[in-house]
Amino acid sequence: MSAVALLPPEVANQIAAGEVVERPASVMKELVENALDAGATTVTVSIDGGGLARVAVTDDGVGMGVDDLALALVRHATSKIRTADDLVGVGTYGFRGEALPSIASVSRTRVTSRARGTAEGNEAVVEGGAPATLRPAGCAEGTTVCVEDLFYNTPARRKFMRTPQTEGAACADALVRLAIPKPEVRFVLRRDGKVVREFLRHADVAARVREVLPDEPLAELRGSRGRVRVVGLLGPPERARSGASHLMLYVNGRHVKDRLLLRAVAQAYGSTLESGRYPAGAVLVEVPPEDVDVNVHPQKTEVRFASQGQVFEAVMTVLRDAAASAPWAHAVTRPRDFWTDHLSPGPAPQGPAAPDRPELPGPPSREPAPRLPLDAQALAAFVTAPADAADPWARLAAAPYPPVGYADAARPVPASPTVGEGRPADGAAVRSELHGSSFGALRYVGQLRRMFLVCEGESGVVILDQHAAAERVTFERLRRAYVARSVPMQPLLVPERVELAADEVAIVEERAEELLSVGLDLAPLGPTTVAVRAVPAILLRADPRRLARDLIAELARQGNDFSKAVDLVLATMACHGSVRGGDEMAPEEVRALLAALDTVDFAGHCPHGRPVVFTLRWGELERKVGR
Repeated sequence: MSAVALLPPEVANQIAAGEVVERPASVMKELVENALDAGATTVTVSIDGGGLARVAVTDDGVGMGVDDLALALVRHATSKIRTADDLVGVGTYGFRGEALPSIASVSRTRVTSRARGTAEGNEAVVEGGAPATLRPAGCAEGTTVCVEDLFYNTPARRKFMRTPQTEGAACADALVRLAIPKPEVRFVLRRDGKVVREFLRHADVAARVREVLPDEPLAELRGSRGRVRVVGLLGPPERARSGASHLMLYVNGRHVKDRLLLRAVAQAYGSTLESGRYPAGAVLVEVPPEDVDVNVHPQKTEVRFASQGQVFEAVMTVLRDAAASAPWAHAVTRPRDFWTDHLSPGPAPQGPAAPDRPELPGPPSREPAPRLPLDAQALAAFVTAPADAADPWARLAAAPYPPVGYADAARPVPASPTVGEGRPADGAAVRSELHGSSFGALRYVGQLRRMFLVCEGESGVVILDQHAAAERVTFERLRRAYVARSVPMQPLLVPERVELAADEVAIVEERAEELLSVGLDLAPLGPTTVAVRAVPAILLRADPRRLARDLIAELARQGNDFSKAVDLVLATMACHGSVRGGDEMAPEEVRALLAALDTVDFAGHCPHGRPVVFTLRWGELERKVGR
């Protein structure tokens, strides 16, 4: 082996840049944070070619003199801290002095700055990390940093960049996250010479969040507990998204990715939020600066709390208590209160027949609501109908749901069975326990909690999760159609508009043909808007907007290889288009579902891994009752 040698400064700078500069969005983030630390009230971002050709950030902050400008391009030169003790309670975005020299080492960089109250500015030009060239320049007060030809001298890094559309969308998304905690600052984003986003100044962070998410019915949740202050702008649970990409978390104004805070938000919503889904919006947490360490990640996207338990309890409690008065809180609890108020034991009211459309009760109150002489079937249909329908009476007319038609399900690759008494079992093992009979031969007994289907077989009781079983059959039908490239599509009479993040719209642009291959026709309408023009015909019961959001979120998580993600994409689609827990199923629907299960060999699980079938043998049941 050769002797240990000291790397040249330019090589060391390029290696270090990998921790700070991942893509154009990272460059833009570091430059905007520097502008905010300089006290800017207006920040203008211009990107060309997705940021790979050019990223320029102009601010009206305090600016720099010639001496400060020269030092700003040297590693570990900073105005934010002086000693290690200053890291405790640091209140600025930057403090390491790494961003600007790291960016300059992998690009052609020009910094022009003029300090407030001075007559002229100065310009520093750096190419590939070489020593800076300084010269006087005429400019306005403030600073402009122009980064061109990013990664021109590191082709290994350049080839891993994505398309200009995707990289530009990532820049737009990063600017949104930077703009939220700074409502007093005006932000402008230009892409290829055109203004695509502009955030005006506001007096409060709530107005900025609503400006960023104009189509979300956000509830403002505020409160404090101990030394922790929480501000949340969150949407209703029925509009929650798969994954946390639309939930932005901040600690002392810094955007972070923190599982502790995600878990606190999820627990604040309780059982109204499905597992794996998070509301859209923003949560801003303020703690004493000395109680949080921001120097634990190269890009400062993670933090460490001195007392995680106290922060978790404070965020969860404040959001939970404040959500009780949110506009959508009554809609979440209305079905349970409606059932309690109108189906509780007691004599039926006497009086004239009810009108065709009696008034529905308002939000729950302490006073008992008057009884309505509706029949029990209509009441049950109302309670189990989806909560986000525009007209509650339209839901009554829509129940029960139409037959699902599972007869033409496809046959997947067989899987090896395992079975245990009184435990979830696979399809082949259940048939074996039933002495060679099939699901279709089971005698349907009834539905429990509008979630489980109870059937009787020769060897015992068979219980099926109705959603998991229907999801598996729908998945197999979709997969068969996808393999044959013949997924039937149903055009929408009026396309549905869906608001997405900028990087998600870029995915729609890049994956348009692949999305068509699974039966979803999406068309971009703007930087953050797409139109759903058609959906797979088998998924007519699904909400097109929620289907599109979850499908794009799944693609964003899986990366570039669509062939590896297709099964997860189809599983997401099947989940949306299948009978759900809480749906009333007619006996004919149940028998059709049982017959369809005979055409699939699915190892006893739905596409997401949940068990479908649970068996209880007669012998086990008899032992339970002492026979």
